[in-house]
Amino acid sequence: MIQCPVCRVENDDFAITCSQCKGFIQDRVPNLNLFETGWTVLESPHKAFRTITLAEHKNYVLFLFTLFGISLSFTGFWLFRLGRYFENLLDLIGSALGAGIVLGLASAAILTLAYHGMAKLFGGKSGFRSSLGLLGYSLTPIALTLFVILPIELLTFGMYMFTGNPHPYTIKPVSYVILVGFDSVIAVWSVVLAVLGTRVGHQMSIGKSILVVLGTMALFGGALYVAADQFHIDGKL
Repeated sequence: MIQCPVCRVENDDFAITCSQCKGFIQDRVPNLNLFETGWTVLESPHKAFRTITLAEHKNYVLFLFTLFGISLSFTGFWLFRLGRYFENLLDLIGSALGAGIVLGLASAAILTLAYHGMAKLFGGKSGFRSSLGLLGYSLTPIALTLFVILPIELLTFGMYMFTGNPHPYTIKPVSYVILVGFDSVIAVWSVVLAVLGTRVGHQMSIGKSILVVLGTMALFGGALYVAADQFHIDGKL
C-alpha cells in the first residue's frame, strides 16, 4: 500500500492518484521503451514488472508475442521434423516465419486469456491489459534467442536441424547438446519471469503465482497439442 503524503490515506500499490484527495502519489508511466524495459526485465524484474503494470500503454507487447510465435514455430518445425517437406532451408525459414507471425498474434489473445483467467481465479488484482503486458515482457529471453541461438543452430546444422536425417546430434553432438540446453534454460528463465511478473503485477503470493503460470502453461500446451493432433488427422504433417 502507498500512503498519500497529503491526506495520509492508504492507496493501492499501483494507484497514481489518491482515492480521497485525488492528488498524485506516484509518477505516471505513459509509455514503455522496448529496449530499456526489456533490459530491466532481465536485470531487475521486480522494478520492470512494476513499471509495466503502471504503464498506461503496454507498448511493443504484440511485437514480443510475434517473436515468441516465431520461436514456437521453429520449435514445432524441429519437433515434428517438418524439414522433410521443404526443398531448401530458405523455403523452410520463410514458412516458419509466416506461421510464427500468425501463431504469435493468436498466442497474444489465447495465452493472455488463459493467464488472466487463472490469475483472477487465484485472486489477481490487475486488469487484462496488465496481464498482457506482464506476460508479453516475460517472454523477452525467448525473443532474444531468435537473434542469438537460432542463427547459430541454422549455421551449424542447416536443414538437418529440421529433418533428423541424419539427426543433428550425430553430426556435432557437443554443439547440439549445448544449443538445446541453452534453449531449455531460456524457456525456464521466461517461466520464472512470468511467475515474478504475476507476483508483482497481480499482488499475490509466490505459491499462487507459480500455480497461475503452471495452469496457464497446461491450458496453452493442451491447446497446442489438440491443434497439432488435428493437423496429423488431416494428414498435413
